[in-house]
Amino acid sequence: MAFEVKMPKLGTTMTEGTIVRWLKKEGERVEKGEPLLEIQTDKVNLEEEAPESGILIKVFYSEGKVVPVGENIAVIVKEKEEYNPLQEGNEALSGKTEEIPLETHEILEAPKESDNAIQKIKASPAAKRVARENGVDLKEVTPSGPEGRIVERDVISYLEKIKTTPVAKKIAEEKGIDLSDIKKQEGERITKEDVLKKIKEDLSLMENVKRIPLSGPRKIIADKMKKSKIEAPHFYLTLSVDMTNAIKLREELSVKIEKLTGVKLSLNDILIKSAGRALKEYPMLNSSIEDEFIIIKEDINIGLAVALEEGLVVPVIRNADKKGLSEISKESSELILKARSGKLLPDDYQGGTFTISNLGMFGIEEFKAVINLPESAILAVGKIVKTAVVDENDELKVKPIMKLTLSCDHRIIDGALGAKFLNRIKELLENPMEMLL
Repeated sequence: MAFEVKMPKLGTTMTEGTIVRWLKKEGERVEKGEPLLEIQTDKVNLEEEAPESGILIKVFYSEGKVVPVGENIAVIVKEKEEYNPLQEGNEALSGKTEEIPLETHEILEAPKESDNAIQKIKASPAAKRVARENGVDLKEVTPSGPEGRIVERDVISYLEKIKTTPVAKKIAEEKGIDLSDIKKQEGERITKEDVLKKIKEDLSLMENVKRIPLSGPRKIIADKMKKSKIEAPHFYLTLSVDMTNAIKLREELSVKIEKLTGVKLSLNDILIKSAGRALKEYPMLNSSIEDEFIIIKEDINIGLAVALEEGLVVPVIRNADKKGLSEISKESSELILKARSGKLLPDDYQGGTFTISNLGMFGIEEFKAVINLPESAILAVGKIVKTAVVDENDELKVKPIMKLTLSCDHRIIDGALGAKFLNRIKELLENPMEMLL
């Protein structure tokens, strides 16, 4: 019996996934529950396990391919079973089913049309692996195995015949040229001229220039930020908040919350709570534009931007307005840990209605954030700075001041509405006991 491995649906809104890498190769044995491949969904990479034990006899999609949810991506079979090879795209070949002797794990290349007839290239999994790793076209390799099958030694022998001059090899190493990309006839040597020609053809290898492909999480972020700046006319509001009482509240509740949840209360948790309360009072800030309508969301789901080496990810605290500080503290701590360990699931970071981005821990005192579409606003939080201020009694005092900047989508939010919302957050932070009522 053959088991079809399908692109899994790892979140309620997931429609496709990118195959990052295969952890097993064609012809290798896999055990049920063993990691089979790594899949990228939006910003997160996850390992998918083998659904059954057997031989990974066929992989339909190579690394880097984007595959719809539910599509067949590989086939696992039990030993000594018949298997009808499938073409790319999962269409069965016409004709008679051919028995494949799995003791040798022989796999046939999918037939390709030629001018004369349909030709088949027989190659062992090891031969295919060596050929794939070295960029060898199997049609150029002379087979020595039984029944005209290409085996590993044939590919290695072919590679040994393609020699490189010392000067060419040195230049290639210095300039980062992959010699397998330079195609030569069997027995011909790769020369200095071949490498220099390749350098001229590849603009990405110019002197003093390093080009990094815009792909994966970074490309997703780039596309979203570009879309946001083009579609949403941004305007920005900034004010200063006296964090004296918020810091005091955190100190008073931190020990109790840690006993209840095992995690410490952070200022981000207090910010989430205050934003949830303010969004309840000003629902237009909890909205988005869809077609020609403004959609006001009843659920208040607040995303907290978390910086990772490969970019930003925004895990979401759902129904933040309905949760207490202890629940918010526990949930946000768990989500941040999952984000930094690469274990977030799509449902953990999708469905946000408002975002908070805090760069205070990096020493940034004030900044303007780009709106995370389809949301209508984002709150940028700066570092708490001891600042000399004149109080209501005209006395000069040093207080912990934090600057908040609200980025608004002017299609939905006007200046006065944005100002009222931001001042409401300021009131709640300066009188934090009110948000606990």
